[in-house]
Amino acid sequence: MQLNSPVSDLIKKRSSCRTYTKTILSPEDLKSLENFCQSARIGPLGNQIRFQITAATANDSQALRGLGTYGFIQDPAGFIIGASQDQPGSLEDFGYLGELIILKATELGIGTCWLGGTFTKSRFSRILDLQPGEDLPSAISIGYPADQRAWIDRTTRILAGADRRLPWSDLFFENSFKNPLQPENSAGYSEPLEMVRLAPSASNKQPWRILKLGPIWHFYLHRTRKYPPAAFKLLINAADLQRIDLGIAMAHFELSAAQNHLPGNWVRSDPGLVLPDSVLEYVTSWKPA
Repeated sequence: MQLNSPVSDLIKKRSSCRTYTKTILSPEDLKSLENFCQSARIGPLGNQIRFQITAATANDSQALRGLGTYGFIQDPAGFIIGASQDQPGSLEDFGYLGELIILKATELGIGTCWLGGTFTKSRFSRILDLQPGEDLPSAISIGYPADQRAWIDRTTRILAGADRRLPWSDLFFENSFKNPLQPENSAGYSEPLEMVRLAPSASNKQPWRILKLGPIWHFYLHRTRKYPPAAFKLLINAADLQRIDLGIAMAHFELSAAQNHLPGNWVRSDPGLVLPDSVLEYVTSWKPA
């Protein structure tokens, strides 16, 4: 899965795009993205994910017929649809690999938007031909960005606080969750951490916390209380979107670490701390090589 541009540039450039031009993807861009999707198969936590692109083409203008997004997406050229098994870490792996695909799309000049509860899941599932034990946690809209955002696009960004991010002191810690990590103590990981801080998340909740203990970085899911509302989750049968968000953060961290020549790997190494809050949940750790 090769990115040819600096990942930090792609992360800063990319934003959720919900308004597209009425233009199909070029055959070259579509083929590049399809090839990348085919290589995004196994996530860092060991789960197999399969992604598929359904896109309108010059020979198939009806490919997207019946695929609804409740009016949140205007004139997409296609969608990236993914399937995962119900296994520990599967949604984190889904988010990790999906974000890699999104960054590749950004490199190609293709706009994207993660779709959690704003798509007709049953119709997308039929296109993907879900197998027993598989689920479709999320989809990604794709297309060339329009020069001007639609009204619902602008409104959605404002309501989600898309341009606001929590400060370092709320996200990154050292030795205990009572001690915010100072950037000068990041052991060279200041850029990977900043790329995590900039990562997209459902409703911009940023549900991740990272704790540095010695050389190891421990990743925790920090659930947002009463999110999503129970009635909303029941109505749309939404996946656990905050686990997907954690996987997106992992992708930003690992790719940025590689860019900064900081090799390492993901390990299960729960430090077994007494956690200060019931909404914190250990997920995985990054162990420098």
